[in-house]
Amino acid sequence: MKVSLYTLIFSIFLSLEVCACPAPPPGYGLSHSQLIEKTTTIVLAKTIKVTDKVVVFELVENIKGESEKEFFWRRSRIPKSVKHISTDFNRHIEPTFWSNSLLVRRSPPSKGGICNIAFTYELGEVYLVFRESWGHAHSNEIIKSEDDKWLAYVKESVASGL
Repeated sequence: MKVSLYTLIFSIFLSLEVCACPAPPPGYGLSHSQLIEKTTTIVLAKTIKVTDKVVVFELVENIKGESEKEFFWRRSRIPKSVKHISTDFNRHIEPTFWSNSLLVRRSPPSKGGICNIAFTYELGEVYLVFRESWGHAHSNEIIKSEDDKWLAYVKESVASGL
């Protein structure tokens, strides 16, 4: 009986390790290609207002689906006192960005843990935004160059019908 109980407890702990999020947000854990496929609206957008509670974007380009000219992003936001992390992974050519790890991100997890990403934003920067998949670590990537590898990959994938 004790062995069965210990086996059950061990199995529960093991299964919790496999799924880090008991109720994962939309997009969490998807591969890059799944993220593109499962997101209805993907846009290139510029920040025009950044506060602790909201980020307002202005549409630069619709890549997949259609978005309004301006939209709000109300997601976990770390306070302005936390330094903005402005990495684009060297135009997204660094191998770390392309790894399958869920921890590769430009922003730290928020107080809610790994399941709750607290993206940082800078006024005037351009982002590749996956509107419905806000739980993915790469759903709000900074795009600093037209030859950005992530931007090119997303555009090519959408064009090919992914």
